[in-house]
Amino acid sequence: MRELSVYLVAGLVFTVFIACGGGGGGAEPEDAGPQPDAASEVVADATVAPDADATLPDAALDVSADTAPRTTPGGLPLELPFVVTRADKGEAVTDEEITAFTRRITGLWKQVDYFTWVYETSHGVDASTGFPDYLIWWHDVDAIKEGDTVTFMNQAQYGGSHNNAEPTNLVLVQAIGAYLLNGDPAAGEIVEQFAKSNVALQKGFVFDGDDPLDHILARNIITFNHDFVLPSGKKKAVDYTDWYFPYEGWNADRFNYPNNPTYGDVWVTNMRSKDDVPYHFRAAAWLPYVIELAPDDDVRDAAIEMLDYTQRFAKDIVESDWNIRTKDAEGKAFIEEAQDLLSLAWWVDLFPDAECDARLAAALMGYGDPHGVECGKGWGSMYEEAAGDINYFNYQIIDHYHLIALHLALTLGHEDVAEELLVGLGERLDYYLDPASKLAGQESDRWGRDISLVALKGASLGLPLTWEEVRLIHQFHDGAVTRYSEFPNWDLWDESVPDGVYSFRDGFHPKTEGDAVRPEEIAFLLEYCWSPFKNPESRPVVDCDIVMDPGLWGE
Repeated sequence: MRELSVYLVAGLVFTVFIACGGGGGGAEPEDAGPQPDAASEVVADATVAPDADATLPDAALDVSADTAPRTTPGGLPLELPFVVTRADKGEAVTDEEITAFTRRITGLWKQVDYFTWVYETSHGVDASTGFPDYLIWWHDVDAIKEGDTVTFMNQAQYGGSHNNAEPTNLVLVQAIGAYLLNGDPAAGEIVEQFAKSNVALQKGFVFDGDDPLDHILARNIITFNHDFVLPSGKKKAVDYTDWYFPYEGWNADRFNYPNNPTYGDVWVTNMRSKDDVPYHFRAAAWLPYVIELAPDDDVRDAAIEMLDYTQRFAKDIVESDWNIRTKDAEGKAFIEEAQDLLSLAWWVDLFPDAECDARLAAALMGYGDPHGVECGKGWGSMYEEAAGDINYFNYQIIDHYHLIALHLALTLGHEDVAEELLVGLGERLDYYLDPASKLAGQESDRWGRDISLVALKGASLGLPLTWEEVRLIHQFHDGAVTRYSEFPNWDLWDESVPDGVYSFRDGFHPKTEGDAVRPEEIAFLLEYCWSPFKNPESRPVVDCDIVMDPGLWGE
């Protein structure tokens, strides 16, 4: 967990105390940039060979048991396989309110041209270089506009963009939803490019031609400077110069691999911590659907490769006793034994059920079965409350491992496991939203926003939402509409934007605050509307007939 080992090792007695309900904690400062770290054969059973005649499923799929198809032609589940209900809470939202909300949020997507904006403001390696292309949603970057060219410069003054896999894979999930919902070509481009970026972080972490380990995941790789022209005709350049130097840190080291077989002379940052892994796995969980249903060969091929590499990475975690292996400056793989940021079992001696969802997710991703890991409802460990008290971001990590364990259990057909985890997710949210629980996270101005997003992501995986949760989702998406509609720099190439330097925090990305979902999370309603696992017992969030048709956005 981010910073978790540093604090818990130093204050174990205090940790046990707060795990039992005492103590308190403050939240990290809100920041659009990174926070300090805390800490192929398997899914192939559920994956089918690409079918040239495969078509996208009905965008407004009704998953009630009496009408929805049980599976895709290739055998992937297309409905929630059990009934889960929850007691309702909150004031009902009218149909008129839902329609008005839908028009507001889709109007923002239309104004921004969201996936085109993501494509133009992310960077990695462009195909025009002749090297394998990919895009990453980076932190710690300035966009510098000079005339008709925008240069994206990775800046040492900010940091090393250690956690960019989180926003990259959050957006990848949303792009998959949009692409499978309506075949949006801009979303399809993001699916392809962001899927390739996950593989690039593995292929780029190969020391030389004699290094057999191509599936170990780096934090990031830094390749070469280049400039090119976007499909729109806009001129774009990428400048990594400021990051061409080594360093050693408690949570990561950077060093040079001059003979990487894929990208040549690269700089790599090691110690891919567990912080970003649930986001990576969550995107990978939808890839079998992309492989079967994608109408574009390039997208399908990128999905096939990412799924293969992700499965091998996950299997390596299990086979390494729940440790995420990394590499040193000479390309030698090793297990970091000094702290918990690369371990999914660091705290089990103190809390036997600590990080159970994380281990379950790794087993499901790598082997397609729980591999002996039993987590029951997936929540309630004393470890979770202690971790949340110590560092606010630990809630995000814990919640997303719960989500991905549920997601993989559903897609892989482990129905009993999925049902327990889904019931547990509802209980987790009830506990979070109960003021009497007195969780430290409730003191953060981000608490409501982050819980609303867990609820929305959970709704895509079968969570029956309450009216209270629907109103939370509306509140923080409306906050985004209010805040981001006035942002002047969505298109840096536009003549109205003057030459200058634009920061990733509030220059070419709009500034984020606790009253609005972040730019990297404004389109999860697309996943919700596509998902075959929506619960027919849930309170409705949005008008999916409008969401599925970009021609109706904002109308």
